Amino acid sequence: MKIKLFLLFIIFGIYGYSFSQTAELEEINRNIRNEEAELAKLQSEKQTISKQIAVVSSKISNFRVLISRLNKERLRCETNIADIRKNINSISKEIEANKKDIAKSNMYVVDNMGYSDIKIITTTQKVEETVKLLELLGKAGINLRKKVDKLNQDIASLNKLKQEEEARVYELQALEASRKKALEQLNAEQKRYNSMITMIKHDESGRKEYIELLKFQRKELDDQLKLWAEKEANSEPAVSNNNDASIPNKVRTFGEDKPVEQSMADNSPFGKLVKKLPMPVEGKIIEQYGEHIVEDAGVKIMHKGIKISPSGTTSAKSVASGKVVFADNVKNFNNLVIIDHGSAYYTVYGNLDTLYVESGKKVSQGDVLGDIIVDKEVENPYLYFELRKKDMALNPALWFKKG
Repeated sequence: MKIKLFLLFIIFGIYGYSFSQTAELEEINRNIRNEEAELAKLQSEKQTISKQIAVVSSKISNFRVLISRLNKERLRCETNIADIRKNINSISKEIEANKKDIAKSNMYVVDNMGYSDIKIITTTQKVEETVKLLELLGKAGINLRKKVDKLNQDIASLNKLKQEEEARVYELQALEASRKKALEQLNAEQKRYNSMITMIKHDESGRKEYIELLKFQRKELDDQLKLWAEKEANSEPAVSNNNDASIPNKVRTFGEDKPVEQSMADNSPFGKLVKKLPMPVEGKIIEQYGEHIVEDAGVKIMHKGIKISPSGTTSAKSVASGKVVFADNVKNFNNLVIIDHGSAYYTVYGNLDTLYVESGKKVSQGDVLGDIIVDKEVENPYLYFELRKKDMALNPALWFKKG
């Protein structure tokens, strides 16, 4: 069963209504129109923000794709730089080897010029052949130098390419950092919009509940006005049962001396708590569960709960473990807490001031839910308490433990 609908049934078990003036009906209609107008504004604002969220979400998606591309490009450049460094190292080693060969070639020439005895020179007896050999050695040295020069040029080109790739990496890192910062801002903006949507939905839900509440109240008022009209037309009470209407404000309670029906108490953990529940607050019951006869209106009003005037502490406590399914202020009805105890059992705590729990919180027996409103102008401050199974109100007195 939906909690919202359940809440409506609960609220109208809390308070009696005066139906003596048709002005109340007009006031209710006016409130309905105002609330519906505010609801329309909220829904329009929600649509606008939803569109903004869609735009931001699209930007976030695009930025993530861009950041991914920048990251891949940066990794490619870094791989190129690593390959260039390997090539530079390889060429450098080759240059060193060539330099050693050049040094050896030059040594032969220097030794020959110094008239040293070298095997390659002593292999011939002719001076002409010795000169030719020396020329060959000189040319070999020149070729080696040219090769070294070419290798040095290659290294210079590779260093230039490495610098370009490093500059590109730096540029990509800067772009990636700026895009990440922009993405953080977009995520923060999206989070803010989502929070706004959540608040609007909460407000929207509350206003819808209140509109349903007003419409239900309007129907009740219409029915009571019809009863009043019938009473005036017939010059007799609209409702009469066993002379109850002849006794001002008489209360008829149900099942005070009878056992709880089996259908109302089952084998669930809560269903076994018949005559074992503690009172939600220590005090005196000042309004009983049952039919209340209103003499002036000639009608019966069913009180689906009880009112308890606290004798000591004003803290309202959970009568059993369960989960809070509603904890909020209902316009004109103060703060309400509804606890789901499982197996379709609910307890309701109304006329609270400060709340110490919120919807979704699990509570144990004896946990403080909130403080009862204490108004100096009210003679007896009270806690409204109700016990339900599904949508049927039960008599709490049959469930409280004695003493």
